[in-house]
Amino acid sequence: MSFCKSSRQQAILDAASELIATIDLEQRLLYLNPSARQLLVLPHDLDLEKERLTVKDLHAPAVYRKLDTEIFAGLLEGKGRWEGELEFRDSNDQPIPMQMTIILHTDEEGRPLWITGIGRDLRRRRRLETQRRLAKRAFDHAIEGLIVTDGRARIQHVNPAFVEITGYTAEEVVGKTPRLLRSDHHDQAFYDAMWQSIADKDRWQGEVWNRRKNGSVYLQWLTITCVRDVQGRIENYVSIFHDLSEMQAKEEEIQHLVHHDPLTGLGNRHLLSERLQHGIRQAKGQEEKLALLIVDLGHIQLINDSLGHTNCDRLIRMQSAKLKAKVQEADTLVRIGADEFALLVEDYSSLHDISQLANELKEVLQEEIDLTEHRVTLSPSIGVAFFPQDAETPDQLLINAQAALLEAKKAGRDTFRFFDQEMSQEARERLKLEQALRSAIKGGGLSLSFQPKVLLESGHVYGAEALLRWCHPELGPLSPGVFIPLAEESGLIVDIGSWVLRQTCKSLVSWREAGLSLPRIAVNISVQQLEQEEFPDWLEELLHEYDLDISLLELEITETGLMKNELKALMSLARLKERGFRIALDDFGTGYSSLSYLRKLPLSTLKIDRSFILDMGDDPVSLSIVKTIIQLAQNLSLDLVAEGVEDSCQAQQLFDMGCPHAQGYYFYKPLIEDDFIQLLAASSS
Repeated sequence: MSFCKSSRQQAILDAASELIATIDLEQRLLYLNPSARQLLVLPHDLDLEKERLTVKDLHAPAVYRKLDTEIFAGLLEGKGRWEGELEFRDSNDQPIPMQMTIILHTDEEGRPLWITGIGRDLRRRRRLETQRRLAKRAFDHAIEGLIVTDGRARIQHVNPAFVEITGYTAEEVVGKTPRLLRSDHHDQAFYDAMWQSIADKDRWQGEVWNRRKNGSVYLQWLTITCVRDVQGRIENYVSIFHDLSEMQAKEEEIQHLVHHDPLTGLGNRHLLSERLQHGIRQAKGQEEKLALLIVDLGHIQLINDSLGHTNCDRLIRMQSAKLKAKVQEADTLVRIGADEFALLVEDYSSLHDISQLANELKEVLQEEIDLTEHRVTLSPSIGVAFFPQDAETPDQLLINAQAALLEAKKAGRDTFRFFDQEMSQEARERLKLEQALRSAIKGGGLSLSFQPKVLLESGHVYGAEALLRWCHPELGPLSPGVFIPLAEESGLIVDIGSWVLRQTCKSLVSWREAGLSLPRIAVNISVQQLEQEEFPDWLEELLHEYDLDISLLELEITETGLMKNELKALMSLARLKERGFRIALDDFGTGYSSLSYLRKLPLSTLKIDRSFILDMGDDPVSLSIVKTIIQLAQNLSLDLVAEGVEDSCQAQQLFDMGCPHAQGYYFYKPLIEDDFIQLLAASSS
């Protein structure tokens, strides 16, 4: 069957995949082929003779201006043909980039008749170009090395990371095979298995040792993938590899940090735990013995507070070097705390060897240390526990060595102690009590009692001392003489002191709201609180929070407590005095340097210790001391309080000697808050 010429032309136009459009000289569309209608999202049955559609309808304003003033004008001026890119807009106003050829049709005399445009959709090509650009950018900027070979494994492309990792330039490797990177770490069987996996799965990955251009060998993680054509033939191999050298170095550094102390370079508690587990496991299998020594340098906090962190760190490094010089290479020396070290000795010969070692460590740590501008001497303590006689597990061995260390400290330091079972029981009881005290601080197990202070002349209550009480959930009420030393040793005394001060402020506020006349309350302050640089600021802010006058508080310190850190405490007390706080010195006369303290301390009040009051009726020396203290207070214009007054004779004798204030069981025992409130109410009426 044959078609006429016009039918054949129409069939070609209809079958064409390109956009084909014809317009008249007024830019009205005369013809759009099916591909053009589909591309522009126009109805396939759109009648262009009835629907007036112009070129302007198919383009954004800026594009149309270019068409109208440049392209069409150029065609009409005789150029006859234009080729280039134009952007169309479909009926949904979506942009369509097109590669266009625009032709002007003329009659035999050259007069313009109509214009035809033929265009190809560029969107797919643009997407491919974008993908190629992204792929190239990824190829060029990947931190992994990339190699692309042909089907015969000849290198075609490498990326900059390949050059950086291997040291070879692209020019040096293109056309060659990756065989030039091989090291001598793998045999032929390794490579045969690798290529067999690629043949079976089109992919292989794993660790490979390769060689750089400079001859150094490095470990890499390598992935090789096949790229096949539509017939299944291998066109390319793509290799991606990551240099594991840096990762290995970082992992080794991390492992070092995990197991070592950054200040001294020694192992840390984590390393000790691992060595203890390994050592005990090996000792059990070979019936060997272990000794664990815990070494405390002694009062390192005082060095830190008085000479600063830099000198303290230097001191710790110097002492750790001394310890290291004394231990065998097979032994494990670690730093487990600020000033604590642990030494694990495996398979020692005799108990005497450990005793001798402990003594040598003690002596070398006692040597005077030169810190340039300062010379200091420490008082080390050492605790020792043995496997298997003292413990059979790593944790218990460490606990028992710590218990022995505590005994060495109690013995006055500058010594060492071995563990025994009685010591273990005492340590467990102490730990249990400490945990209960922690719970009491958080859970409301503490309370305050108030012992009134009176004017000896009238018996009138003018103040009180806040006294801490703790009722243990199992043991009942405990004496402060039991739990206060525990709090000081464990560091809990700071939290307890803060609780007492805040609770005192709360009580004063509640008494004020009840309309009672507020007495001055004395609160005991620990030297550890005074060691905190921010304590004066904190206390001032606390009183401001409760809107209380500074004169309502008197801070009591003990002479024996001050001796633990005199310099730091005196500085803190001076700051408190500058802000208007009253300072009272308790147990005056029981220390070793009382008169020097009177000169240094910013005091408001002296308290005569109850031991002198108790004995002054029968002991002339005690009576003389009391008289001297009273005279000192008068000469220094200090308030004076006698504590522990238990009978009328003592009260009268003190009054006759000129002591104006007192507290004790003769007047009032410590009262719970409700009873003290009743006393205040009665005194106010």
